Amino acid sequence: MIPASALSNRVRGARPVGETALGVLSIHLDGAPCRVGCEFCYLGARRSIGGDRSLDVALLAEIAATLDYAEIAVAVSEPGAAAIEPVRAIARVASARNRPLAITTTPSVLRETPALADGARRVSLSIDPRKGPVAPDWIDAVARPLRAPGRELVLLVTLASRAFADALVEGGLRALVELPSIDRVALNALKPPPDWCDRAFWLRACARLAPLLERHLDRRLFLDCYVAARILGLGGCPARPDVSPGNAFRACVYQPEPDFTFADAADLSRRLEGFAPPERCPFEIK
Repeated sequence: MIPASALSNRVRGARPVGETALGVLSIHLDGAPCRVGCEFCYLGARRSIGGDRSLDVALLAEIAATLDYAEIAVAVSEPGAAAIEPVRAIARVASARNRPLAITTTPSVLRETPALADGARRVSLSIDPRKGPVAPDWIDAVARPLRAPGRELVLLVTLASRAFADALVEGGLRALVELPSIDRVALNALKPPPDWCDRAFWLRACARLAPLLERHLDRRLFLDCYVAARILGLGGCPARPDVSPGNAFRACVYQPEPDFTFADAADLSRRLEGFAPPERCPFEIK
């Protein structure tokens, strides 16, 4: 999901000791794969997380109150109702600090639990065939009730299979980008990428999508960090730091292993002094 980093998370270098500059701070309420179990989900590689994976709502609120971030983004898996309490706790802290809150989840979750969007300045809907119909009319029907003053609606479209990727290139992506209820669309590579999702595929896809990219790139259509920074060389890695249950921190949300585990919010803040994006992408560029 972090692809939201393609929209606003541009870490601008290390800050003085005692401060952190995390851009978009991601919080995954699941430390491991959710019950949907998509075989391509990067959370699937997190099975080796050690320690307590229980969700400590007070700790997450303390982290939200302590760290220096431009935006805090909470990823919610199914079932959505279980996430209402921690999301509201984080939302209260973010609001008190005047920091924007983003919620990333599936259309089905938000259709069943619309209260998850309360207080969110950005709502990102995760789109691929495993998470529901990739039908513009259906997505539009879910998105319209979520529109609110000052709120941005984003589709995070994941290339879940070669067939789905080909369908997007042949016109499916244009239909999503042009939905009037949607503000932006982010196109995501799989991480780790399968053999077909390589540099050659992306160069061919960008050539086919050239008219759409010329009109909408970095306005209504965004490429995720792996594609933009690593394959096409459009800017540097924005990072997407991530905190998950089990007191685990990752400098990149997509990497399987945590960089370290922390004792509490103060310990995490201390260890993030002078934070900078990773020098190497955790995934091979094929």
